[in-house]
Amino acid sequence: MIKMIKNINASLLVVLFWFVCAILGTFISLNENDIFLNKILEGPSWENWCGYDHLGRSICERIILGARTSLCVAFVVVLISFIVGTILGVVGAWCGGIYDKLLVILIDIFMAFPGILLAIALAGLLGPGILNTVIALSIVSWVGFSRLARVQTLSIKNRDHIIAAHALGTLEYRITLKHVLPLIMAPLIIEGTISFASVIIAEASLSFLGLGIQPPAASWGSMIKDGSQYMLVAPHMVLGPGFAILSLVLCINFFGDNLRSKLDIMESK
Repeated sequence: MIKMIKNINASLLVVLFWFVCAILGTFISLNENDIFLNKILEGPSWENWCGYDHLGRSICERIILGARTSLCVAFVVVLISFIVGTILGVVGAWCGGIYDKLLVILIDIFMAFPGILLAIALAGLLGPGILNTVIALSIVSWVGFSRLARVQTLSIKNRDHIIAAHALGTLEYRITLKHVLPLIMAPLIIEGTISFASVIIAEASLSFLGLGIQPPAASWGSMIKDGSQYMLVAPHMVLGPGFAILSLVLCINFFGDNLRSKLDIMESK
């Protein structure tokens, strides 16, 4: 148990570090677009730990701004997907009949396509930009929450305390809010952590393809795209944002897995 808590704390510290970077990037004035011609493709140094890019811009400052972009997009997308997916899943499972069948068909249609390919297609139709990126990823990401909420609701809708609430004449929406949602919230939160990491990767992928965040705004995906042209002469342009994505996504997944294990142990007790 102590080891599990240490793993959770270690992963959480890395995630908090990037959240702090995102907050600092919002409230502290950074010069991420300032160009220094004498420092083009200059490697890491004590002055600038991440070096400079092909235009002479500070990679470190752009990584900090990229953290703000990735975390803001991921937070908004996961929040929208969580709310929409949970509502659709609970309503479909609770009402049953034609509503549940339509929901299952809709979920099957979305799951028939790889999520990232569908996001790329939607982003291509909507056009580049942060708002369209959020819309495209939200359309793709709600499916996991809806499917999980539906399954969890079906597993508890016939329990004794739900039947007793019906017998006492409790309104349907009050039963859902007080007796269903609290019981299905734990797996949905875990799904949220996994989806959070997936959205960060998806946003970086769209930006890498030129369908997401557009220059001069800082995005880890677009930074890797720019750096891929200078891999042989300036690998630090790719290593910096690449390590940022790796550390954040990996620690979010570690945190989600450890949190799931911890909740399973608590439920078994």
